[in-house]
Amino acid sequence: MTLIIAGHTLEQVNIEGIKSHHGRGVFIAADSSITQNGTVVVTGFKKAYEMPIRVNGVSMLGNWFNGYHGFIYEGGCAVAFAGSTLVSQHIMNSIRNHLGELKPTYRDGKYQLAMLCETHKFIGQHCDGDMFMRSDYGHNYLLTASFIAGVVQHSIQSVLDRATQHKGMKKNFAAYQAEFILSICCPDTGKYHIYRYEIVPGSDNGGQSSADSVPAVARMEEIPEGKVAVIGMRDFHEDDANAAFAAAVESGQRTDLAMYDYIIKAIRNQNDIGVFGIGLPAFRYEHRGVRLELKARDG
Repeated sequence: MTLIIAGHTLEQVNIEGIKSHHGRGVFIAADSSITQNGTVVVTGFKKAYEMPIRVNGVSMLGNWFNGYHGFIYEGGCAVAFAGSTLVSQHIMNSIRNHLGELKPTYRDGKYQLAMLCETHKFIGQHCDGDMFMRSDYGHNYLLTASFIAGVVQHSIQSVLDRATQHKGMKKNFAAYQAEFILSICCPDTGKYHIYRYEIVPGSDNGGQSSADSVPAVARMEEIPEGKVAVIGMRDFHEDDANAAFAAAVESGQRTDLAMYDYIIKAIRNQNDIGVFGIGLPAFRYEHRGVRLELKARDG
């Protein structure tokens, strides 16, 4: 099992006697145990990663497209995972590959970004030589939080779709279940967004074989600023974690520190009664801008 909590890092500031909450990015607090059949296999396992986001440059020779070369934008986001370690790592690689090489293109009368797998959207051989200037993309290089979140959802779904070629998914769906948290500072607005993803059963058309059959679906939701995203032991901790977050805001505590304390206590409470599905050390990460930094380790 796993327990990971992410939320907006808020701290109370006092300016001329007026108290307000100031945001400073997103925190991710996580346990670090990997277990199998209730037995701890390894501790100190990293479950949150910095992910690169890159947009390729376009090379033109006169009015001819000369390929995608280099990068005109290099940024980053943070992704945490829970669930089957093997499946999760495969999906994390898919996310990295999809976000790492986004291709500028022009379709339906506007500039767009295409993913590496969307070759049918790539630039054709001939186009006007004054196209694909950096100024054409805008200050955000066509990137928004919602677009990036959609790429992550597609990255997860693409792995699931390929897995349907094997009969094991329907027989052992639990082996494919995983959850993810995305933290992104929107390149367009500078606002932080948190998204949660889970793999849920899709429509199998009553067990009948069909082109429309979808055995598994990557479901996405955005977490509002006043709430936290919980993955792993979500059923056991989501309500309590949100209550602890609200209490921290109300009392003026820094939310990242309060929720780090919460996850440490949750781990110790489980371990004290002989349950080791989650375990120390616990890690606290801070996502600010394009960087994810380890800020604390307990245990």
